[in-house]
Order: sequence, then structure tokens, then C-alpha cells
Amino acid sequence: MRIKIFLGTLLLLVLNTVALYAQPGEPCAGTDPDATCPLDTWVIILALAAFVFATIHLYRKRSLQNN
Repeated sequence: MRIKIFLGTLLLLVLNTVALYAQPGEPCAGTDPDATCPLDTWVIILALAAFVFATIHLYRKRSLQNN
């Protein structure tokens, strides 16, 4: 029963996210005055920085536990 509730909630959240971010057409084409062009390159850099930070943090945590 808990798995059904979890999967149902997860499905609802995914569908809400898709409906929220789905936009017809290009937002950077000038059709939507409220939309600005996203900085996709910065998202990749931030994800890479988060990955490096997490890797260093976990490595240090593991090395302290082994001593």
C-alpha cells in the first residue's frame, strides 16, 4: 500500500512539473514578454560544481571514518 501511495505521489509531482515547464514555442523567440532566455551553460557548471563538492565531501568523510 505504501508503494502505491509513493508511486502515485511521485507520478503526480512529475506530471505537475511537466505541465508547469511545458511551453508551446520558443520562449526566446520574443513571443512571451515575461520569458527570458535560460542560461543553460551555467546550469551545467553548477551541476558539475555540486558533483565535485559532493565527491570531495564524501571522500573526506570516508577517510575520517577509516582512521
